[in-house]
Amino acid sequence: MLRLIMAEPLEYSPGSTCLYSDLGFILLGFLIEKVAGVGLDHYFKRKVAAPLRLGRGLFYNRLPACRRGSYAATEDCPWRGRVMRGQVSDENCWVLGGVAGHAGLFGRLDEVSSLVAALLEIWQGRMTHPFLSTQGVKTFLEAQSGVPGSTWGLGFDRPTPGGSSSGRYLSARSVGHLGFTGTSFWIDPDRDLAIVLLSNRVHPSRDNELIKEFRPYFHDRVIELLGLV
Repeated sequence: MLRLIMAEPLEYSPGSTCLYSDLGFILLGFLIEKVAGVGLDHYFKRKVAAPLRLGRGLFYNRLPACRRGSYAATEDCPWRGRVMRGQVSDENCWVLGGVAGHAGLFGRLDEVSSLVAALLEIWQGRMTHPFLSTQGVKTFLEAQSGVPGSTWGLGFDRPTPGGSSSGRYLSARSVGHLGFTGTSFWIDPDRDLAIVLLSNRVHPSRDNELIKEFRPYFHDRVIELLGLV
């Protein structure tokens, strides 16, 4: 995988435009493993999850681990010839054994919410973390890419005016992340609010794209029901 990525030609001159791609984050995962000397799953558990007392419900699931009763089924994958359950849906992560820099985390709602809430608390300076400083978190959540026309920060999305999955109400300073299988989170520092959505839009097929309509509706309704319009 590393050899194939390194052989991939550039789509454009660096800094000239922005294109969504997993390849950079796969490389970042390889880089972390090289520097840390441990697998990315072990590094995440030790450096991110453990200090927050997370991990039993938020983790990378190495192949071929599968406990059918413990996981919701995702898609009926034509490439792998079965309904995926307890194994990562993303094909590139699957090829890498279930652990990669761009995909692979499994999570329960309580622990995903705890992680996202912790990011908000650290961002706002109300919480300390031994490996995630307030300034470091601000750099990743607030810094812009510097590319003209891009809404991306360093790994996180920002609301796109007039067409964001975050809906109509979240502030321009908000940051979010969308998962291919239907998961997402958005953090609004101005409202001091974090919203997590765990859905399963690829079951049984990834051809279902109604999540694009549902996500903004969902976030708008949350804001309205909380009286934060």
